[in-house]
Amino acid sequence: MKIKRIVLNNFRNYQLSAYDLNESTTLLYGPNAIGKTSIVEAIHLISTGDSFRSSKIDEMVNFGSELSRVSCKLVELDSNQDDENLEILLNRGMVQGRKTQKRLYTLNGAKKRKRDFIGKFYSVVFRPEDMRLIEGSKTRRRKFIDEALITLDWQYARSLKMYEEALVKRNKLLWQIKEKLVPKTTLKYWNMTVLKHGEYLQKKRQEFLEYFKEVEFPLLFRVEYVPSIISEDRQEEYGFKEIAVGHSLIGPHKDDFLVYLDESIKEKNPHDIATYGSRGQQRMAVLWLKICQLHYIEKQSAQKALLLLDDILSELDEGMIERVLGLLNGRQSIITSADNDAREQLERYISDFSSINLSEEMNNGTKF
Repeated sequence: MKIKRIVLNNFRNYQLSAYDLNESTTLLYGPNAIGKTSIVEAIHLISTGDSFRSSKIDEMVNFGSELSRVSCKLVELDSNQDDENLEILLNRGMVQGRKTQKRLYTLNGAKKRKRDFIGKFYSVVFRPEDMRLIEGSKTRRRKFIDEALITLDWQYARSLKMYEEALVKRNKLLWQIKEKLVPKTTLKYWNMTVLKHGEYLQKKRQEFLEYFKEVEFPLLFRVEYVPSIISEDRQEEYGFKEIAVGHSLIGPHKDDFLVYLDESIKEKNPHDIATYGSRGQQRMAVLWLKICQLHYIEKQSAQKALLLLDDILSELDEGMIERVLGLLNGRQSIITSADNDAREQLERYISDFSSINLSEEMNNGTKF
């Protein structure tokens, strides 16, 4: 399935705007703060049900409006299948004085649960903030894995939720045991719960990162999964230490991964790209992670995923730009750029694309 049209109604700074997208590549260009990322966000929102910019729905609803709508038309180009219309309605919890759900999903006019709504098409987004996948915290890298797997595997989503809830309760008990408020035996059930779900999470994370070896990319990167292994033996080994500190010391909530350039792995003491990679190499490493995620989704879902590249071309030399644009063949993609020369750059390497000048759209009254 591919997106034919995206419509934003009172979403962020958009009052009512509609954009027809190329079945191959669409370039959105214009100066900073004109709303390029908001369009990318809207597409990703209707794909996943969640925003990559904010967990607060209020921030997505246009100031002065009670509700916001994002809708899109999906088409299957190589079949007689009917078009599908997806819509997400967002509000601040109150419409015309009445309380309502903050997020409503509809497919062809029929209300749907989130789990029945998402998965009609898949998308992977690259944005400048994703550089923190390489240079940022373990939490951010775990979130990258979790978001990829949650989209495809409801059992993973359930286990993650159960694990996180059990971890909070287990940590509270560990503190209470430390303070001698409750006996150690109260941990038994929660040990079993975090073990059951923790083992499943780590199994799926290992499978996900292991798949990266199969993905071709212009630069040779490798990923190393660094799990904080959870098992009965390790729970027993760390039991007294956890009581002493009052919180859990092992498990998926401590997991991490490292990214290497392939050449460095051959060295006796390889260094990860976060420490020794150039800015351009780090940017390409993040893109590699996203491309691996995209290929994994395509393998598991048996459908092409939409690639959303927000400001991907900045900080890359001409050679790297050529390599990046070479990745777009065979799938629908959206590229944003603040560079007025971006159209000329794409013309050198891509034969089939369309472009939307958001400055002209705004001046013509289709935005705001």
